[in-house]
Amino acid sequence: MNDIKSIGIVGSSKANTTQNVVDTVCSILDRYNKINTTIVSGGAKGIDTIAVGIARSLEYNVLEYLPKGKGWQYYKPRNILIANKCDKVYSIALSLNDERRRCYHHVLDKLDDNHSKTAGCWTANQCKEHEVLVA
Repeated sequence: MNDIKSIGIVGSSKANTTQNVVDTVCSILDRYNKINTTIVSGGAKGIDTIAVGIARSLEYNVLEYLPKGKGWQYYKPRNILIANKCDKVYSIALSLNDERRRCYHHVLDKLDDNHSKTAGCWTANQCKEHEVLVA
């Protein structure tokens, strides 16, 4: 039997299509077979849009959960849908710099917080299996 995996790729809305971001997305996609993997994302600018574009260009099936409005009251239920749908969620965060706020979503997990804050980390934490990558 060929079970379909749902893999979430979410992250920083401040990300641009740099080689580092593209390489990070591709390193995730390389772990999965496009025949039995659906890439799930939230349709936000930045990582979500970049990941979906790359996944589609590589002929992965893609599922986007778009929020029904703007603001956390709309983003939170959308993010929960992503986490519940996925077997694993990857959050791609940007590295820290003087202009970016340190991520606080991993304090309770005692995981590495050496990256900038992104709601993608919150979403990933809602999924049983998750990983944060820094681009």
